[in-house]
Amino acid sequence: MLRLIRHIAGDRRGNATVDFAFLLPMMLMLFIGVVEVTNLLRLDRKVVAAAQTAADLITQEREVSAAQITDILRASELVLEPFETANHSVGIVAVRYDEDTGAATVDWQQSKNGGTIPDALTLAQNMGPPGEGIVIVRVSYNYSPVFFEFVMGQTSVEETSIMRPRRSQFVEGPGP
Repeated sequence: MLRLIRHIAGDRRGNATVDFAFLLPMMLMLFIGVVEVTNLLRLDRKVVAAAQTAADLITQEREVSAAQITDILRASELVLEPFETANHSVGIVAVRYDEDTGAATVDWQQSKNGGTIPDALTLAQNMGPPGEGIVIVRVSYNYSPVFFEFVMGQTSVEETSIMRPRRSQFVEGPGP
């Protein structure tokens, strides 16, 4: 009996299997975490690009129509691919500064999927001279993890882009 116990205690053939069984869950968690963080970083870059693209396209014009806004919103949506586009929202606000006082007022606004810029006038403060305007675009994306939510829960990625018009003092927006 003592000999059998010594033989079992001295047997090292299953060590690699036991070590692998202990390390596999940690390696899988590490792999899933790396994939999720990489996707989140890619999405962040795409959200930044979508906000800047929309703001850039709007500020290139002197006046934008509702059809142009629709096209610009579609362009910002295409920037987000291959991510699901149903999870994003875009808010656009044009701010104009009073010629006499320089006070900022909202000139026009548009949105997609309920996108808003609740603090537009605060953001616009001291961003332009009297009589001119700026365009503020905010893109928001609600990211759900590819794998399970036990590694990382749902996360919101947002970017706000503020640009001044290039070819005029302000951008005329679409009518009501």
